[in-house]
Amino acid sequence: MAGNSIPLAKQVVEGRSNAVTLDAGQEKRFQGLVEDVTMIDLHQHPMVKPEDPSRYMEYLRSGDYEWGYEAIRHGGFTAVGTANVYRGMLNAEDMSFIRFEDLLDEIGLMLSDVGRNDEVVKVSNSDEIEAAKQQGKVGILPTVEHLAIGNELQHVDVLYNAGIRLAGMTYRRKSYIGDGHLERNDGGLSLFGIEVIQRMNELGMVVDLSHASFRTAMDAIEFSKAPVAFSHDGSYTLGLKQGGGEYAAGRLRRDEELLACAKKGGIIGVTVQPSVISSWGSELSLDLLLDHYDYMVKLLGIDHVAIGTDSSIDVRTSGFVRGVDSPAEGKNIIRGLITRGYSDADILKITGGNALTFFRRVMS
Repeated sequence: MAGNSIPLAKQVVEGRSNAVTLDAGQEKRFQGLVEDVTMIDLHQHPMVKPEDPSRYMEYLRSGDYEWGYEAIRHGGFTAVGTANVYRGMLNAEDMSFIRFEDLLDEIGLMLSDVGRNDEVVKVSNSDEIEAAKQQGKVGILPTVEHLAIGNELQHVDVLYNAGIRLAGMTYRRKSYIGDGHLERNDGGLSLFGIEVIQRMNELGMVVDLSHASFRTAMDAIEFSKAPVAFSHDGSYTLGLKQGGGEYAAGRLRRDEELLACAKKGGIIGVTVQPSVISSWGSELSLDLLLDHYDYMVKLLGIDHVAIGTDSSIDVRTSGFVRGVDSPAEGKNIIRGLITRGYSDADILKITGGNALTFFRRVMS
C-alpha cells in the first residue's frame, strides 16, 4: 500500500500453480537454470497499480508510487527495462501525446525510490546488470515507452542524463519523429527523427521500434549506425494464423522488419500481451506465447531473441496469457522453453544472455 493509503494490487499472488508441468529431470534442469540465468526483461511496467482501477488517476496525481521490486525478484528477473510512461496520463488522454515534464517526473520519482532501497540498484549497462546478479539485487534499467520530446532534440540528452538507456521512438500516433503503428498513412521517419537516431547513437542509447509503423521501423534500421531493438513484439505471420485482431496486426512485426533488425545485429523481445499474440478467447494458453519464441528463433537464429513481456502489476489480468500475466510469473517462460526442447545454453541466451551481448554493443 502506498503512503497515500490507496490500496494497491498484490505484487505476488500466493498459491498460484505453475503453468507448465515438468517431469523430474526437467524440474532439475529448471532449478539449475534459475540459479545460473541473468534474466532480463527488455520492457516491463513495474509501477504497481491500484487495487481499485477507478482510483488510477487519483493514484497518478498523488505522485506516491510503489514499484514492483518484490514481483520482479519473485519472477526471477535480474534486471528489467522500466518503460516509464503512466504519469503522462495526468495531462494527456492518449499516451502518444504525454508531456515531457510528466515523463521526466515519473523517472525521477522512480529513481528516488530505487535510491532508498538497499535491495535494488539502477543499472545502465551489461557490467552493472551482471554486478547486480552477483550482489543478489534487483536491477532497474530506466527506459521509456516512447520519446515524448516534441521537437526538442536536447531532450534526448536530458533523458540520457536521467538514466534512460533504451527508448521507444514513437507510440501509436504520428509525432515529430515519425509515424506510430496506428497511423493511417505511413510516412516513415522524419528528418528530425533521423537527427534523434544520430544523437541516440552518439550517446549509446538503444533505438526501440516496437510501436513504430512499418516504414518508420525500416527507415530507423537503415539510418541507425548501431543495432536496434523491437523490445516487446510478436510475429505478424504467426499472429494472423493464431487469430490476431486489427490492433494486433498493427503491432505485430513482419518478417521483413525482423530480418532487417537481426541483420543489423539487433534484438527482438517477445511480448506476453494477448492483443499482440492472439485474439482467441478470454484466457490464452502459454503455448501461444511459446509459438512466437519458436517462430522468432527459426526465422532469426537463437542470438536475436529475448524477453520483452510488457507485463504490469495490475488486478486486471483476465485475458492475459495464463502463467505470465505478471512480472512475478517470469520463471514460467524458462519452464515453457524447457518443454519446447531448447538446450540450457539456448535458454540462457534467450532469457538474458542475448540482451547482455546486445547491450554491450550499443550502450555506453
